[in-house]
Amino acid sequence: MIGMISLFQRQTSWQKLIKHKREYLAKEALTEEIRSALNFSLPLGTTLIKDLSFLVFDLETTGVNAQNDQILSIGWVEINQGKIDLSSAQHYYINHGHDVKKETAVINHITPTMLAEGSPLNEVLSLFLAAAKNRSLIVHGKSIEHAFLAHNTKTYFSLPPLPFVWIDTLSIEVNIARKLGIMTQQSQQLHRVRERYKLPRYAAHNALIDSLATAELFLAQTQKILKKENQTIDHIYQYSQ
Repeated sequence: MIGMISLFQRQTSWQKLIKHKREYLAKEALTEEIRSALNFSLPLGTTLIKDLSFLVFDLETTGVNAQNDQILSIGWVEINQGKIDLSSAQHYYINHGHDVKKETAVINHITPTMLAEGSPLNEVLSLFLAAAKNRSLIVHGKSIEHAFLAHNTKTYFSLPPLPFVWIDTLSIEVNIARKLGIMTQQSQQLHRVRERYKLPRYAAHNALIDSLATAELFLAQTQKILKKENQTIDHIYQYSQ
């Protein structure tokens, strides 16, 4: 009975996503660019992870408040059919037309020169949307990326948050620990979680490197921890909530 309830909950949650996207496309006044990026059907909840494509991305920002802070850089890489596609890797610095605060440059290792040679945010968002078509999004710690993407979607396109599927490796890790009865205060920082999977440590504060690190972690989570479970997209989605 418990298994049937869990299956029903997963299916219901996934059906809500499909319904929300359908209503979003029908209701919102979308530009051709946005409609093109969203004009694909979500897979059935029973589709296996290995048969899907994902866009793993990361943002470097001046802070954690999407209303007041800015995106400094964005990086992404694709996972296609269970493999990281390094040829898809992209990394962009964002030129906002003004200098970045010195303390921000120290923390993120991003200099004013890098930003001055960067691209306008609206252009990079267009490239991101094109890359995200037909893919679910994967991040480590959804709150920041989701907030900044939502804020800039409203700023540049006058739209509410776009109806993407979000997979959060941080939430997956927390829920795995909870299921195993491990209620510790372990750090959920990306490099700390990777250490627990024996993954190598990479340099921090680079959006592309963090995207690659998150992609590797996601594959480790699905292959090592969830290998005995149902690796369908709705199941992994539930783990990431």
